[in-house]
This record gives sequence, C-alpha cells and structure tokens, in this order.
Amino acid sequence: MDGIIALGSGGAAVVTSFTLFVGVRGKNKIKIEKDHVPYWAYGIGLLSAGAGAAFSNLGTIGAQFNTAFSQAGGLGEWKAGATAAVLTVCVFGLKPRPWKDAMFGAIAPSVFTLAGGLWVLPVTLPTGLLKALLGA
Repeated sequence: MDGIIALGSGGAAVVTSFTLFVGVRGKNKIKIEKDHVPYWAYGIGLLSAGAGAAFSNLGTIGAQFNTAFSQAGGLGEWKAGATAAVLTVCVFGLKPRPWKDAMFGAIAPSVFTLAGGLWVLPVTLPTGLLKALLGA
C-alpha cells in the first residue's frame, strides 16, 4: 500500500490545483473562501516538490523570487530567511486576494526550504503527513 488514499504526488497536486480553481470561482458545489486560498496553495507547493515536470517550476520560481531580492544592491545583505519573512507578511498581512495568495502560497515551501533553520519546519512536518496519507 502506497498510502491511505494513494494518489501519488502528481495526482494529488493536480487534484488540489483543480479543486482550488473550481472552489475559488464559487459557482460550483465546492466553495473555497478567499481566506483559505493560501493554505490550499501552500499544499499545492508542498505536493509539487515530488510531482512531475509540470509542477517543477514552482520551486524554481521560489528560488528566483529570493534571488531578485538578494541581488538588489540597495538592500544590503539579504538572505533567504528575509525573503521567507516578506512572503509570509504578504500572504497573511495583506488583504486576502486569491491571485496573490495562490501565487505566494504555492512558492512558499520552496522559499522556506531555501531559508533553512526554523523556516523548514512548516515544510517538513506537513510533507511527512502528506506522504503517509497520499503515498506521495
């Protein structure tokens, strides 16, 4: 048995992405509140790490997001932990917007992993649980 649900990481990422897309529109039986979009997108970001090529760009986008800040000369020394903190404030400190929360939520796991330290905990703990449940 691969997992309790046995979707696999690619299947779980597709199902989660499709559910988010359908639920945010709010015109179907599945309804996702704007406040919940970051959590759904974060789950997609976690699942994408083990998924196929279609989802591999999320990790690259997260690394490029950090590089954009760290190469800005006027900011001084910039590390990945600062990018993770800015990303967290953007998701939870600003007014909920599905497009913003979906984008930042999906790249957050890769930025948190890049930052290391305590930032890795929100990635490693749910990933272990997802692997056990989904067989991802």
